[in-house]
Amino acid sequence: MGATFVSSSSVFAATVATSNTDTLQISVNPTTKRQTVEGWGISLCWWANMCGKWSDNKINELVDWLVSPNGLNYNVFRYNIGGGDDPLHRNCTLHHMAASSGGKGIRAEMDGFKDSANASYIWSRDLAQRKIMLLIKKKRPDAIFEAFSNSCPYYMTYSGCCSGNTTASKDNLRPECYEAFAHYLVDVCKFYKDSFNIEFRTLEPFNEPMTSYWKCGGGQEGCHFDVSSMVSFVKVLSPILKESKLSTVISATDETDVGQSVRDYNAFKADPEAFNAIGQWNAHTYGANNTTRVNLSSLTYADNIPFWMSEVGSGGSGLSGNLSMSQKLMDDIRYMAPKTWVDWQYVEENNDQWCLVGGNFSTATYQKVKNYYVRQQITRFIKKGYTWLSVLNDQTLAALSPKGDSLVIVVQNNTSLDKKYKVDLSLFKSTSNTAVCYCTNQNRNGSLISDINVADQTMSFTIPAYEIRTMILPVVVDSNAQQEGWSNQKRYLIVPHCANLVMQTRNDSLSIQSYVPEDSTQLWMLNPSGAGFTFTTLSGKRLTDMGSYYLSTSNISKNGQQFTIQSLGEGILKITSLYSGKSLDLEKEAYTPGTYVGLWNYGTTPAASNRQWLMLESPCFITIPTGISSPSNKEENIPFKIYSVGQYLYILKNTLLADIRIFNGNGLLTYQDKTQKSFLCVPLSKGLYIMSFKQNGTSFYKKLLIKGS
Repeated sequence: MGATFVSSSSVFAATVATSNTDTLQISVNPTTKRQTVEGWGISLCWWANMCGKWSDNKINELVDWLVSPNGLNYNVFRYNIGGGDDPLHRNCTLHHMAASSGGKGIRAEMDGFKDSANASYIWSRDLAQRKIMLLIKKKRPDAIFEAFSNSCPYYMTYSGCCSGNTTASKDNLRPECYEAFAHYLVDVCKFYKDSFNIEFRTLEPFNEPMTSYWKCGGGQEGCHFDVSSMVSFVKVLSPILKESKLSTVISATDETDVGQSVRDYNAFKADPEAFNAIGQWNAHTYGANNTTRVNLSSLTYADNIPFWMSEVGSGGSGLSGNLSMSQKLMDDIRYMAPKTWVDWQYVEENNDQWCLVGGNFSTATYQKVKNYYVRQQITRFIKKGYTWLSVLNDQTLAALSPKGDSLVIVVQNNTSLDKKYKVDLSLFKSTSNTAVCYCTNQNRNGSLISDINVADQTMSFTIPAYEIRTMILPVVVDSNAQQEGWSNQKRYLIVPHCANLVMQTRNDSLSIQSYVPEDSTQLWMLNPSGAGFTFTTLSGKRLTDMGSYYLSTSNISKNGQQFTIQSLGEGILKITSLYSGKSLDLEKEAYTPGTYVGLWNYGTTPAASNRQWLMLESPCFITIPTGISSPSNKEENIPFKIYSVGQYLYILKNTLLADIRIFNGNGLLTYQDKTQKSFLCVPLSKGLYIMSFKQNGTSFYKKLLIKGS
């Protein structure tokens, strides 16, 4: 008996793979919403202390570059409250910050507002930083300001020096001065409110406190605080700040390492009085990995406390170093999920890595460096009010406009090889046929380049080596789409929160692997079952809790196949077996390809990155419309001959056509051939199949009914 072609009037759902090993395929789903952007920011410390002394024209241009919607579009700024060194230099030498190894230069020598404990405030101090801040306020009325301290004034310290204790790992603020320092900080905040109508949203009394960087005679103002000291100081500061009648709240703790920030958070949480005094949590990501990022994000989200990534920078060299910094930004956004992301330095001398503008403070000359344009590729186009979307690619960000009518995709390539991308947009109701594209590379600075065509809701492009590009296109989102509306009509990818990998079944065991669009072993169907759901592979096997650590799949109905799905917020999920009460877990808290998926007690802390998941609707399943991309049934118009004998399908190619794929009735890829063979023999059982192939660069699909012998 032969193979019978089925009428093209029917509709068949199939997994259609269009990528090759050289193409990175990603999907953008408008329902996978994460945090909403509050803003992009930068510290005013210490560049404003220098540039604020320049001419008005130069200051005006610098601030325009910083805050203009067509510039960096920054709207968040951190004002540095200087502590001030001893004007008599009794415990450290004059200009020790500039002279010491690794010193930050004269720019880091911040004046305090008081010269001694009993002295009056001298509000004329810090005119330069103030001038910059007031101009920012004028040009960006929506600006958000935070006040932060690197150190208390010298006269409150053990060492008598505002750059640290003589032993760098010990506190420098004397406990008997806690109240005086709290009043000092609040008095500065109140001065700016009363005199200039600038009310700081937050007040941060610490800067990288649990480090051993800050020592007497060192290169900048700095002050170590043990965690217990931070907890104690916040309890002193809180009532004084409340008494001021300012709306300012306390932020903490600005650790340099995110793992330490998690430890700080848990210490504050253990002291309700101190924890309740905190209105915002800040962290730097100089030291960070995906696990610590996710853990900290989970803690702050569970307590509904605002969260900022409040400072980071990066070294390196040239454009590659700049792209490494933007990669850190992407990792922070993806895994730590801050609503506000804040740069470190705006203007610096003698480098193009730790700044966005290179300058010379003595000659008052300056110019944008490549890092400016790299950062602008993100901050100019992904604006306040945009919402981040989950994308399974670490070199990609995607965000949706507040009205849901514009999609921004940022892709970067920090390698020496060109990369091909295919972006699937089929989960949008509709999209524009073109995407406007801007790029920065060695020869271009945020340049508008040729539009990218979008065909059949697919955007394909090649990004050259060492380039970052931004694509903007109008879209329409289905108003009925729900972020967590689980449907047995859809196929899902199960993704660990701390890695862009997917859960996959192989030989009945579960592990996380790289996403492969045509691999149906990475796709899952959900069906309501009792108080939960069953998770089923496309081949019909169910996810099963076998009573041991390791998960399995089974085609036999048994206990342990019902799971609950609990939202942890912003698309993050806990998936738990009703049989054992344990949750899906990454073995040994790893998140590398090949890590096995098992079951473990979720625990009481929200910081359980290895037991948090996302479920993303897969775009791999498409419906082939009637008469679309389907050749004539006449055999002479098909570029091969096909017939079956018994359980075998024979394909005789008229041309050396490559990439033939055959899918069964469940959409499971059962056969693929990319060779140049002219004759193929494919073992197939009875049933309905679909074959995909390419002709003159166009993909076609043909339905087959294999009757057998």
